Amino acid sequence: MAVAGIDVGTTGSKCCVYDENGVFLTEVFVPYQGRADAGTYELDAEQIWEGTRKAVCQVAARISDIRAIAVTSFGESFVLLDEKDGPLTSLMLYSDYRGYEQSLELQREFGAREFGRVEGVKPSQMMSASKLLWVKKNWPKLFARAKRLLFGADYIVYRLCGAFVTDYTLAARTAMFDVHRMDWNDDILRFIGIERERLPRPVPTGSVAGILSPSVAGDLGLQPGVKILAGCHDQTASAIGTGILKPGMAVDCMGTLECITSFYEECPGYEALYKGSYAIVPYVMPGAYITYAFSLTGGALLHWCREQLGKKEKEEAKELGKSFYEYMDGLAPDRPTGLLVLPHFTGAGTPYMDSESRGAIIGLSTETTLAEIYRAMMEGSTFEMRYNLENLEAGGIRVRELRATGGGSQSVQWLQMKADILNIPITTLKDYRAAAIGCAMLAAVALKDFSDLPAAGKIFVRPSESYYPRKEKYEQYNQVYERYQHLYQAVKMVL
Repeated sequence: MAVAGIDVGTTGSKCCVYDENGVFLTEVFVPYQGRADAGTYELDAEQIWEGTRKAVCQVAARISDIRAIAVTSFGESFVLLDEKDGPLTSLMLYSDYRGYEQSLELQREFGAREFGRVEGVKPSQMMSASKLLWVKKNWPKLFARAKRLLFGADYIVYRLCGAFVTDYTLAARTAMFDVHRMDWNDDILRFIGIERERLPRPVPTGSVAGILSPSVAGDLGLQPGVKILAGCHDQTASAIGTGILKPGMAVDCMGTLECITSFYEECPGYEALYKGSYAIVPYVMPGAYITYAFSLTGGALLHWCREQLGKKEKEEAKELGKSFYEYMDGLAPDRPTGLLVLPHFTGAGTPYMDSESRGAIIGLSTETTLAEIYRAMMEGSTFEMRYNLENLEAGGIRVRELRATGGGSQSVQWLQMKADILNIPITTLKDYRAAAIGCAMLAAVALKDFSDLPAAGKIFVRPSESYYPRKEKYEQYNQVYERYQHLYQAVKMVL
């Protein structure tokens, strides 16, 4: 018997399967292509469904006795459906610029500070509320035709079992959800002009949404009676899948974008969270919350370095049978480079939330090597996260233990650098599929295989290597970090 997790991403959909002992069995990833044009970034809803369908079909051909499936996805994005459940819109991604003017409307109407206190997020162009207002203004006939609104994971759940629900963590990324009452905010809904009936019903993370439809089960090659769990935000799934289940713990998802998700039991002073644009997100533990500190460029910086600056090194690595990243890790010196990199190549995440900010590399000379630039990009990204963690600590959220996942967690050099700069122990996991593991844990608990998530975590979450701060390196990086703290304002002045 097995459980499965579906991870709906921006580049493809993945289905992973685990047995009741937390042992990984198989996975299938099906890529799809988004659309980008002059600040717009979209994914086609049918393409997402077809990618997910293909992934599940291939998995089912190998393992058909799956008993439960949990779904996770990116946040903020939604699809509007017509009266026949046909998609009326593509999903506008969080990086899509549409909705900026509408976010200002929300601020003027409700006040940014009070809005954030209730909704858990400031009004911004990222959030569903702003983009929904944009749709209403620019496509009024389409907005009027919409009978249902569903977020990424919710759309997959709806296609699987017909349940019209969303979980608290995805709802919390909309700026329409009261994170204290765990319900839609009627004042904001009235301002936007959308009725509750058109929104999915909010349910706790890990809730069983329904049973896999018989016709869909036949199409996918799965047995009848499979339980389908309400979707959740991918950062939440990764936190669960890395065992972030008590205060003081956080997970660093080192992907294309970098996000540190921190656990806290009681809502800290809101003012500190408000200043840094840190979200208040209901978590799976009763009365607990998580918050996100993120940079819009993590691994994306190293990808840029490879594609724009490292074409020769990319070929050299290939000849040696290595990836570009493995090759560059071997060349980069284990010391501060002296360079300063502002990692805002696609704008700034927390605490600035400045879409107009741009990246910078400061301190170059004719003797600077690509290996130094490569390592400096790691440094800049890590300094940015240290600044975020210091902001969170000022607000009462202190991280004492960090767990790492995502593609960047494969770099021993970067992990040791992080431990040195952040002065926090960092532990990797034997299975890097954190979001999928989180889904599998939720599914196993829903089936009563485990009494709760901590019990499931003892089986599913397997720590691997740990990296500890080195005092002498921490002191060396501190000197660079003191200068880094002034970098954003200095670059902002000349842009």
